[in-house]
Amino acid sequence: MNQQEFESSFFMKTKSAAYQRTLQDCRRVAASNANVLLIGESGTGKDVAAQYIHLLSRRSDKPFVAVNCNAYTESLLEPELFGMEPGIFSDTIRRRVGKFELADHGTLFLDAIGDVSLTTQVKLLRAIETKEIERLGGNNKKYLDFRLITATSRDLPTEVLNGTFREDFFYRVSTIVIRIPPLRERKEDLEGMIHFLLKKAQEENEIRIDKIEDKAWEFLTSYDYPGNIRELKNTIDRMVVLSQNHVITTEGLPILYNLHRTTPTSSYSTHEMISWKEFKRRSEKEYLEWALRQTGWNINAAAKELNISARQIFNKINEYNIEKPF
Repeated sequence: MNQQEFESSFFMKTKSAAYQRTLQDCRRVAASNANVLLIGESGTGKDVAAQYIHLLSRRSDKPFVAVNCNAYTESLLEPELFGMEPGIFSDTIRRRVGKFELADHGTLFLDAIGDVSLTTQVKLLRAIETKEIERLGGNNKKYLDFRLITATSRDLPTEVLNGTFREDFFYRVSTIVIRIPPLRERKEDLEGMIHFLLKKAQEENEIRIDKIEDKAWEFLTSYDYPGNIRELKNTIDRMVVLSQNHVITTEGLPILYNLHRTTPTSSYSTHEMISWKEFKRRSEKEYLEWALRQTGWNINAAAKELNISARQIFNKINEYNIEKPF
């Protein structure tokens, strides 16, 4: 997709003053080579903003290479980024080119940068500062020319203060910071998004929709969508699939919305005084159990609804000894 096609696409059509400022910031920084940090809640479209900056830059005809850092463990992320030479692992028989090299002369987009370990941050910092990388198991350094864009939904300044994110790395990646507003700050765009995603859901699922019940439409246009555009899309997809006789009903409302209407039964008595830490532990366990039941113990579906990774859910299941019912 070229710049003209991208700007005329649905993603760029906005009535929201907040999102218009975001797009203006993207246009202002695109011509430079400055490192850009995109901040915003999960599901707000930080990847779209990164692509927009790339398409407006002098590197638009070069590769745009995206990496979701949260999708890899520490041991897998490094070879993914830096590449590796044959023989470094017992099953490695071919040279592997990393994402840094693939982005040479183009743009490297590192999403979920706040989830990268402190050890990997050190190696990334060196590569970003020197523009040199060395494949795992190799001895030759290679100079690269790339533009770096990173993104996170975490509060990195607080993480720096807590010692969970390196201060020098934070300053290196955040030369320019652009905030992507959540969907609740873009209410002017909501109806247009609903119509666009509804049409797309019908095409993808080959289901025709003739009507939306009043209560369903009221929900769609008034809900805050804590999971933002991703949650809106998932909600519309689900409601289309669960439609009856080509009519969208309130069946398929998001888990977080239903939670406010049907709260899980608490396992502790209100007359029992417990520590705040214990309260949080019990509440988290109950909520996770309830979410898993709502999704039929589909880990990936629950992860999407809760805006966390499947790996985090597995860890919590083990931590709380949650057992799947037969």
